[in-house]
Amino acid sequence: MKEPLDTMNSRERLLAALNHKEPDRIPIDLGGTPTSTIAVSALENLKSHLGIRSETRVMNPVFMTAYPDAEIVRRFGIDIKMVTPKPSGGFKLGSGPEGRVIDEWGIVYKKHEIAETHFIVESESPLHCVTEKEEVDRYPWPDPTDPSRVEGLRETARKYREDGFGVVANTPFLIMTHTQWMRGLEQYMMDTVLNPDLLEYMMDKILEIIMEITRRFLNEVGDYTDVVVMGDDLSHQGGLTYSPEMYRKLLKPRHKRIVEFLRSHAKNAKILYHCCGAVEPLIPDLIELGIDALNPVQVSAKGMGDTRRLKAIYGKEITLWGGIDTQWALPFGTLEDVRAEVRRRIEDLASGGGFVLAAVHNIRPEVKPENICALFDAAREYGKYPIRTE
Repeated sequence: MKEPLDTMNSRERLLAALNHKEPDRIPIDLGGTPTSTIAVSALENLKSHLGIRSETRVMNPVFMTAYPDAEIVRRFGIDIKMVTPKPSGGFKLGSGPEGRVIDEWGIVYKKHEIAETHFIVESESPLHCVTEKEEVDRYPWPDPTDPSRVEGLRETARKYREDGFGVVANTPFLIMTHTQWMRGLEQYMMDTVLNPDLLEYMMDKILEIIMEITRRFLNEVGDYTDVVVMGDDLSHQGGLTYSPEMYRKLLKPRHKRIVEFLRSHAKNAKILYHCCGAVEPLIPDLIELGIDALNPVQVSAKGMGDTRRLKAIYGKEITLWGGIDTQWALPFGTLEDVRAEVRRRIEDLASGGGFVLAAVHNIRPEVKPENICALFDAAREYGKYPIRTE
């Protein structure tokens, strides 16, 4: 996509930034990954504010996120489009008692007690009580070979490429997270110490299924893909989920295997790693793995707020993707607070390329339309190269 005053199209702009070169302006993301999009209700409020009348396309029916409409993409100069595998064609999101829903993995979700617009994972995870590897083998796993998972995706990716967008292929590689959902968080954490063999067996079973889904997916869209997404939340607001030593023993070898797999199936694509929270102590490990970009740069988490420092230390080796605070500035700030947040992160992160601007994770339901407009309007105003820092 190319606006009248732009000298690059969206794909050229994204690739320049990912190669640590300065494009004509900072690439802007909304809806380019599952964790840089917008809640359905926030999008509908935004469209009402802007006078846009169109049907909202739901991206994730469990977490109630949406794809931005074409009018929103044009209005805000969004540079990135996403393709993602579908659930098996024979699967319909099931319903259970008390409004619960069940996905094709057997994971049960229930409505959040406060935030009625999205679901949370139920504590009764399907492998919670498993004690033997044979039980893991007998579980009714999803069929990774179902061709309906990728039906039509090649044409969609090709159309995005022809329209000049940067194309992101979202893979299901969330190995730790998926195992936690299947096992239950508490049991998973106990297993890391008390039953690591069984835990790793589950993890590798899930990995094999996801690798087969992704292999078939990238066979369809890999020729048109600029970025592939993987991830795991290795950290939370206040620190790491594991010690660095535990990460390097349990997960890093599997992440290495995933990176090698992605390199072999999407040879020309960059790899974007999603990790919320205070991940800085593990950024060197991610760089060592060959990760090209990190999302969402959660600036409200411990050690992540000094984005000028993060850029100085890591900015030549990894692209920082995100950075606009969604916990305080967007939901609670004034228009000027939002504009100041955008300007600060641009001044800290944009020099020399290596920055893709997006909200930290998804824009939540409570964010006012005016603040969303202020975010993206400021991104266009302050994001032109050369960046002014006065």
